[in-house]
Amino acid sequence: MSASIIPQLVKKDFLIMRKMLLIFSVMIVAAIAIISLLFGRVPIWAFANIGFTLLIAPVCTCAMLLLMKTIVLEKQKATQIFIMSLPVTVKEFTAAKLFINLSVFSLLWLLMVVVAFYFSYGLGVLPVGTVPFIVMVFIGIFIAYLGTLSTGIIYQSYGRTILAMFFFELFTPIYLWVISYLEPIERYKYGSVSVWNSTAVGIIAVQILVAAFMLLIAINIQNRKRDFI
Repeated sequence: MSASIIPQLVKKDFLIMRKMLLIFSVMIVAAIAIISLLFGRVPIWAFANIGFTLLIAPVCTCAMLLLMKTIVLEKQKATQIFIMSLPVTVKEFTAAKLFINLSVFSLLWLLMVVVAFYFSYGLGVLPVGTVPFIVMVFIGIFIAYLGTLSTGIIYQSYGRTILAMFFFELFTPIYLWVISYLEPIERYKYGSVSVWNSTAVGIIAVQILVAAFMLLIAINIQNRKRDFI
């Protein structure tokens, strides 16, 4: 078995999706430009909401389309059957799909975090006390993506993947809203210093563990498969 098969599979997906990735890259740059133009021209509360929406919309849309096209629709169009007829193991197939999807989303997510933190704290849009909670928000977005990705790669079903996406879109803001009103979090949220108390650190630790658990479960279930038809 050639050790280069995973890079070849990743390259195949990247070449197929390169136009879409380029379009969304332009959209993200345009969104950042619009946010820059809006700064100081609209009320702070409106700027924070508009800016967050402009940042997250193209990033998440790009990630979901990439997931659908490289994993879910590939099976529906029978492309996957052809790929698995080649000298490719289940582990290699899974690794390639996770790499292309996770690497693209992680880069876009990191860019989103950097831009959000620059405007929020570098330019003083939000009080520094909100840092722990905002970190939870962005990790929550990553967890929601991992949950949808895990569902997509395990079931490779359009309907189940869409349901997972809606579930995480609904559940994530609900639990983050509950967290924001926990007394150890709310007490320091609007302060001038970010307080990393045991509650904040504990919540973030749980989020990271949940993310790792989702990914490991998806890999374990996928690698046990014997039928891809």
